[in-house]
Amino acid sequence: MAAKTQGGIRLSALCPKFLHTNSTSHTWPFSAIAELIDNAYDPDVSAKQIWIDKTVINDNICLTFTDNGNGMNSEKLHKMLSFGFSEKSMMNGRVPVGLYGNGFKSGSMRLGKDAIVFTKNGETMSVGLLSQTFLEVTKAEHVMVPIVTFNNKRQISDPTESKNSLKAILTHSLFSTEEKLLAELDAIIGKKGTRIIIWNLRRDKNEKTEFDFDKDKYDIRIPEDLDETGKRGYKKQERLDQIVPESDYSLRAYCSILYLKPTMQIILRGQKVKTQLVSKSLAFIEHDIYRPKFLNAKTVRITFGFNCRNKDHYGIMMYHKNRLIKAYERVGCQLKANNMGVGVVGIIECNFLKPTHNKQDFDYTNEYRLTIAALGEKLNDYWNEMKTKKNEEYPLALPVEEIQKQPDQTWVQCDACLKWRKLPDGIEHLPEKWYCSLNPDPQFRNCNVPEEPEDDDLIHPTYEKTYKKKDKEKLKKRLEYSHQMNNEMFLKTPASSSKDFKTFSAVSGKEAVPRSLLPETSNASVKRPLLILNRSVSSPHSDSDNSLKRKTPGCVTPVSLKKPRLNDKTFNNHDDDDEDVIILEESSTPKPSADSDVPVVKTECINLDQEEKQKENCDVGEPCSAATSESKSEQLSSATQTELPNLVVKKEEVEDDTDIQVPRAEMETKQHNVKDVSETSVDLGNELKNQLQLLNKEKEMYQNKCEVLTKQVETLEQRILEMNNKYVKKEMCHQSTETISSFAEENVHERSLAEVTILYEQALEEIAKLKEQCSTLQNLKTECSKCADGENKSEVDEIAVQLDDVFRQLDKCSIERDRYKSETELLEVEKNQIACQCEELKAEIAQLKASIPQVVARANDSTTSNVEDSVNFSDGESLKLRSLRVNVGQLLATIMPDLDLQQVNYDIDVVDEILGQVVEQMHEISST
Repeated sequence: MAAKTQGGIRLSALCPKFLHTNSTSHTWPFSAIAELIDNAYDPDVSAKQIWIDKTVINDNICLTFTDNGNGMNSEKLHKMLSFGFSEKSMMNGRVPVGLYGNGFKSGSMRLGKDAIVFTKNGETMSVGLLSQTFLEVTKAEHVMVPIVTFNNKRQISDPTESKNSLKAILTHSLFSTEEKLLAELDAIIGKKGTRIIIWNLRRDKNEKTEFDFDKDKYDIRIPEDLDETGKRGYKKQERLDQIVPESDYSLRAYCSILYLKPTMQIILRGQKVKTQLVSKSLAFIEHDIYRPKFLNAKTVRITFGFNCRNKDHYGIMMYHKNRLIKAYERVGCQLKANNMGVGVVGIIECNFLKPTHNKQDFDYTNEYRLTIAALGEKLNDYWNEMKTKKNEEYPLALPVEEIQKQPDQTWVQCDACLKWRKLPDGIEHLPEKWYCSLNPDPQFRNCNVPEEPEDDDLIHPTYEKTYKKKDKEKLKKRLEYSHQMNNEMFLKTPASSSKDFKTFSAVSGKEAVPRSLLPETSNASVKRPLLILNRSVSSPHSDSDNSLKRKTPGCVTPVSLKKPRLNDKTFNNHDDDDEDVIILEESSTPKPSADSDVPVVKTECINLDQEEKQKENCDVGEPCSAATSESKSEQLSSATQTELPNLVVKKEEVEDDTDIQVPRAEMETKQHNVKDVSETSVDLGNELKNQLQLLNKEKEMYQNKCEVLTKQVETLEQRILEMNNKYVKKEMCHQSTETISSFAEENVHERSLAEVTILYEQALEEIAKLKEQCSTLQNLKTECSKCADGENKSEVDEIAVQLDDVFRQLDKCSIERDRYKSETELLEVEKNQIACQCEELKAEIAQLKASIPQVVARANDSTTSNVEDSVNFSDGESLKLRSLRVNVGQLLATIMPDLDLQQVNYDIDVVDEILGQVVEQMHEISST
């Protein structure tokens, strides 16, 4: 390869294989087609129409792109076929889409291996070839683009320089003669325009083109189940279920939304694409603003609305300089696996972002990430506001995403000036070609009138976000309520009983020892009193845990060795106020060391007799309530706190446990340590003392009840034992010497005991049965509640489905009604026209009837006149007679449509004879 130099420095070479490499940036074929459409749309070309079609040339399937823009000369065509040349600039307020000078090369080479360009600008006509096949056959080392230029006289402008280029084009293109090239130039409508033909289209493994031209003769579609493009929505079932937008696989649908505000008509395979104003074709339209910090306080408008065609197609439509970059990009709540944000479409023009080379995405920069996050928040605001608003207006209606919607506005594009006009509501059926002269609004009935202006300087959103205010109010109320509850919890002093003093460790269940009651080896005096905390306030556990602790029968009360006795005065040191208590738990308070000089005191107050009585009562079948067990535990605890002679002290050591009797005199010597408590605690202690007395009374009452029940159980047990002994005696003593009367009495007594046992067993069985029935009823209750909830939900779903069907039927009926109404209006117009025609025909018939006698008189005069004395008419008179016969023939043709007068000779009296016959028939008709 000979290296080219410029000023002694080598130039970079471009390998022909780069044409294919460059085209791989387009993973989706429609993005390649969009590049060619953009070239016609840009302001330097400013085409009004572009025709996209499929044709066959020399058995090769070809794609053709023809526009009526400004065209190009040979120099501009050469830059177009080269890389990186982009001289596009804004003209007449239109911003160009092209940025990199690479669109035609990447797009055309993505669609096919070869492309030829025909262009004319009113002065010259040029033809250029960009062909991978040509470069491969000639084994070129650089990318060569043959170009031939013709003048207005259809001759090559420079034959010597264009000789090799013309030969290359005629040899390696589909057009083998110069006349065929000129014929393709003539195919461009008008004096200016461009025509691109691409052949050797890309094919799959089965040698089929990547486009489906047969599914719809007016569309170019991507075949089903084609998974080489990397775009979703190519599976047949997905298309049938309309899960993916039609624009993913239909070029017609994609072209309809390609531009935010279309100013160019796209004719696809002979039929115009119905372009739409995406931002105007939504329902419940609202506008929001985005003020990114990196734009120096500039605002960007965002339009939100609901998709009226299909609620499953939703997301953000992101445009850049009027060109679609990303379609249906889901953000915010739409990314979650629920129905939030369904049907909501957002439109934004992101001119501040930079698109990728294939114009199908944006560069993943910090600005892009901030924009996506902001769009998610704005979409969430719109969704919540619309949902709240619709629920308030129609609380019993379907969800907002399920409601049948119509666009808020109707816009149509003029086929002459390509301006968009707003139509009044109620107009549904429009003609195929619409012009500004058909506009009902007289202000915009002329093509010279500019379009309606839009609110470009939008400062605030067009809707008030009321749901945010409500949420803030709810949050404020919740915070106030929680703050109030916390204050009540910490300031309120509940009336607690002795059970509040059963302080166990939250972790291990062991007793908690107050710091004020622990002895000190260095100083025997108590430095400061520490009180036991009411667990219901500051314990991390729930009240249920506290209740379980209170119901435990084995209660342990902390006792200090320096106290003389545990009487009611001891509790005067304690206070139930939550502000004056501390937590004593093993998890937060360190356990005192197990030293021989510092014993830990435990009181064992388990009454075995009472436990046995409780077990016997449970065996008999008399269930004890939770209150009873709780009161018993309270009584036991109070007994341990008052009955000092039964105290047994244990010294906890690591090696062994020994019981030590605490002398009463030694305890009395330390009583003065307790009298240092404040007067407030004394008052509270008195209250607690009164409560303890009440509880003692309750304890005595329950003890009496327990004694009665235990006595009953003992009597029953004695009877059962006697009955068993008697049964044994009866079996062992067969030879009894008792009398008959005593034996009968014994039998009666035995029968009574047997009956008692039977009744007792029956009572136990009934109790068991009742328990089983209660459990089964409870299970049935839970199942019934679940079934009822399920039935209610199913009924609600059925009602919702039925309402949906009713609404759909109503919509169909309304559509049919409007259609019938329009048809009746058309029929009335036709009826009026036919009536006018009938009136005109009646008037003509009356005139003909009035002219019939005159014609008859003239005919009689002509027949009665002497033929022999005929006058030699001049040429002028014969012409008058001929014209008269012609007029009479026309009148006869109107009266008798079946009469054929094309081959009648008006120079003879044939018309006169026909007229006579018609007159006779008219006389007969008039007489009848």
